[in-house]
Amino acid sequence: MLYESCGGFLSGLLLAGTYVGNMTSPLPIAIAANLGSAGAVSVLAGSLISYLISNTMLDNLPLLFALVVVVCLRVMKRPAKTSAGIACSTGLCVFFSGIVVSLLFHASGAEVIGYTMTAALTGCASYFMHAVFASVRSTGKIPLRSTDGCAAAVVLILTVAAFSCYGIPSMNAGGIISVAVTLIGAKKFRCAGGVICGALSACGAILGSPEAGMPLLILPVGGLLVGYLAEKNRFLIAGVFFLFSLMALITFGTSLLQISAVINLFLGSAAFLFLDSSWLDKWLVTDLPDRSDNTLPLSSRLQYMADAIRSVREDTDAIAAILPQEEPTGDATREVCETVCGSCRHKLRCWESAYEETLTGFRKMESHLGADLPPIPEELAHCSRKERLRALFSRHAANRRKARFLAARTAESRTVLLEQLAAAEDLLHATSDHLHIRYSSELSDTVRRKLLHYGYPCDSAAVYHTQSDRLMIEMCCQGRELDGCLPTIKHILSESLNLTLEELDPIFSGDTVRYRLCQRPKYRLEHFTSALHASQETISGDTALLFTDNAGNPYLVLSDGMGTGKNAAIESRMTTELFRKFISGGICGTAAIRMMNGLLLTKSPQETFATLDVARFDLDAGEMTMMKSGAAATLIRHGGKVSRISATTFPLGLEPEGEASVRHVMLYPDDIILMLSDGVSEETYPLIRQLLESSSDLEQIVMEICDKAEIFAGGNRRDDVTVCAARLLQS
Repeated sequence: MLYESCGGFLSGLLLAGTYVGNMTSPLPIAIAANLGSAGAVSVLAGSLISYLISNTMLDNLPLLFALVVVVCLRVMKRPAKTSAGIACSTGLCVFFSGIVVSLLFHASGAEVIGYTMTAALTGCASYFMHAVFASVRSTGKIPLRSTDGCAAAVVLILTVAAFSCYGIPSMNAGGIISVAVTLIGAKKFRCAGGVICGALSACGAILGSPEAGMPLLILPVGGLLVGYLAEKNRFLIAGVFFLFSLMALITFGTSLLQISAVINLFLGSAAFLFLDSSWLDKWLVTDLPDRSDNTLPLSSRLQYMADAIRSVREDTDAIAAILPQEEPTGDATREVCETVCGSCRHKLRCWESAYEETLTGFRKMESHLGADLPPIPEELAHCSRKERLRALFSRHAANRRKARFLAARTAESRTVLLEQLAAAEDLLHATSDHLHIRYSSELSDTVRRKLLHYGYPCDSAAVYHTQSDRLMIEMCCQGRELDGCLPTIKHILSESLNLTLEELDPIFSGDTVRYRLCQRPKYRLEHFTSALHASQETISGDTALLFTDNAGNPYLVLSDGMGTGKNAAIESRMTTELFRKFISGGICGTAAIRMMNGLLLTKSPQETFATLDVARFDLDAGEMTMMKSGAAATLIRHGGKVSRISATTFPLGLEPEGEASVRHVMLYPDDIILMLSDGVSEETYPLIRQLLESSSDLEQIVMEICDKAEIFAGGNRRDDVTVCAARLLQS
């Protein structure tokens, strides 16, 4: 709402009172009709200030009245949802406002006709403006290979025409915008983009100011020329365009060679140098329809598969809940009685004269589940076949133990299988979400050509935007490495794309290495880790690791193996390495934890497990996601206050269910996250709280905690101590 209000106010302030040809520009009313109530009011406020400053309120009274009506409708009534509805309602508002003003001021017939034409132009502008806004709101992009691209072209013409009315001495705002748009179009879309953008911009400039727009008729030709130089340096493109345009003005006639035209060309070329072409790539795309046609069915199919797996998992779980939990073992008392007592001559005396006493004795022997022979109760002390009874009841007890063991093993196997199905479900959902990442074929081709030109061939190169619209570059090489060349490649691509790129850690898969560069995010992460092994060991059983996922978001991982020493170190290192491989491969955190739990359960017959403490940082949104499986508490200094995040979950490899506690925390710059292994006693938490409140030096905080942990342990640390600290900073 804040962005909408500011944008609406500036639109009203800058566009009110401008012209398209001989008619007042309809853009303020069209923008107000397509914004929310707060944005529409802001457009009205900006327009009023503009009319007051220029003292033209009476001249623009019909449009101002129409703008008031449109704003009232936006505030009091739900607006139309279609482009045609917006166009009709806005055009009618302008038309009836013009009629009312004509009646009040006795306007002439020519003025009524003018109001009618203005109403038609305003309706058309609202129609195309709504198409552009709807595309940006739904997809965040403007697909040029669709009717939305045509709508964007109309909006461009009207915008350039409006700004061409600003005839600043010796320059023209619309002319400067026209030159910059032409150069950007040629840089991004080559010759076709240069010609189309040049023609549209020149048309808008002539509509706004014929005198300033006539020299811009050379823009389509200039855009065609620099389209052939799209891969060259931006300074070279701007210089060639300026010199060519200057020569063209001299060639076509001295009447076009004006001081203002030369200044417009120079300032427009200079503005092009400072504009971010990759930022434009986020908004204008050419392959959105094709990509949607290809990926939407696949994304839906993956969602159907995930739903089918979830349905099977829920049905299996429901069936298991209503079935008997143990295998039926029969009535041991009856079977033993038929076998032992059937041929005994004392049967009648035992089962008729002393029925209750005999039955009680049999039930006592049946209830014995130990591996040894059951004792003879005093109720059966007179039995002549005691050893036979003990042997048969012992056999039945063994069968019951076996049945219970098999039932428990089946239940555990079923739980592990259901967990793996849940992991597969999460994996399919994550894969479906990854399909919505938008790849840029133009920038991918540019990166491949640049690498080949400078002698850095790679098997494939892909450029795409993450869901937060951050640019990512991936280069895959098989059988060769670019480690020593990556800084140079980063410099080349940063200069070519006019971006500040950062290196991410490479991902290894067999003999293939995936190198990654990313646009600098909004935030960055500072971290420091220190570890101390137990007093009786020479190696720490804890493992801490920092790596990045496919979107360039860092993961800080801490694992504590069972016990201390070498075996614990193996467990923790294997846990962190498995998690890193899963995340680097594109698997989400919850699915990775479920898969890892199944692997740790089945990897050896010994009881081995490890804790897992994960902090994922979204450096674009400033959000942290904590995932804990049996891990110690995490302390956070958030907004100047220290809080604690803990979870009562089991370590991985201990229970069939890979349970993980997930918490999401929004962070502010200078917030500190402190992850601890269980070797840090809770008695040190008051000290840690004081450190977090008084200092922002991560190294000092971590080293102080490690030193105090040894003091609290009395100089004899029985467990390993690991402290990981991270601080969110503004980039």
